[in-house]
Amino acid sequence: MKFAGSLLQDSEKAIYEIIGVPFDDNATIKGASNAPEMIRRASQRLETFMWHNKLELSDLLYYDCGDLHDITDLDIDTGKRKIFIGGDHSISYPLFKYYFERQELTRVVVIDAHADFRDVYMGNRFSNACVMRRIAELAGVENVIEIGVRSASWEEYEFMKNRVRILDVDVDDTPEELELEGKLYLSIDIDVLDPGIAPGVEYPEPCGMSLEALIRLVRRIIKRGDVVACDIVEVNPQLDIKNGITCLNAAKLVFEVLASYWLRDHTTSRENPSHLAP
Repeated sequence: MKFAGSLLQDSEKAIYEIIGVPFDDNATIKGASNAPEMIRRASQRLETFMWHNKLELSDLLYYDCGDLHDITDLDIDTGKRKIFIGGDHSISYPLFKYYFERQELTRVVVIDAHADFRDVYMGNRFSNACVMRRIAELAGVENVIEIGVRSASWEEYEFMKNRVRILDVDVDDTPEELELEGKLYLSIDIDVLDPGIAPGVEYPEPCGMSLEALIRLVRRIIKRGDVVACDIVEVNPQLDIKNGITCLNAAKLVFEVLASYWLRDHTTSRENPSHLAP
């Protein structure tokens, strides 16, 4: 099953690509490896017409490339903006590393309830709880921007303070002071949402963002920054409730990222496109 609105063939015509990463080896509670399939299924329950933008997603020429099963042996065309569907959060490190080593990225913006700055967790330096520490070692702590963090260990806080840029986000607002120079990797951990609307995560953290606030934030980041690739991670369908609301919210975020990509790329030619409202 492909993501709703995806080209079914003629993949070479695609401007944007979606790639599933069914990997949860670095999670302590397994199940996130099932997320790409279940998020695709959830996408079929959503309209591909974006009411806010009056934009039909199926016109945007994006292609669901299927799943990437070997995260250690990457071969990705970096010429098209992408959305990766995880998978646990540890997938962000090899993906970021692949782009960074090819000079396709300069910094990462992560939206997450957790700092993920542990040096090691349960004997694993590549745990999903360590992913931002590993990325910071690669790109430099000055090139990591964290938004929405509301949980960390004391050791993480001591390491991060005065080194890592951390922006607080009120539930009903988004930060105005974002500075988004360079080529960006955007990582969205679904547990930044309040667990009341995203219960299907490994470590739910109370007092999170609304989906509306997260969508506004994502729109702003992509409008103001050159996001080369984005991932949406930590959905665990096995921990979701019966109606699959966490998967549905993740699918909605994929739609919003696609729409935001297109709107950024077409800001100079949007006078009267046929499928946008005047």
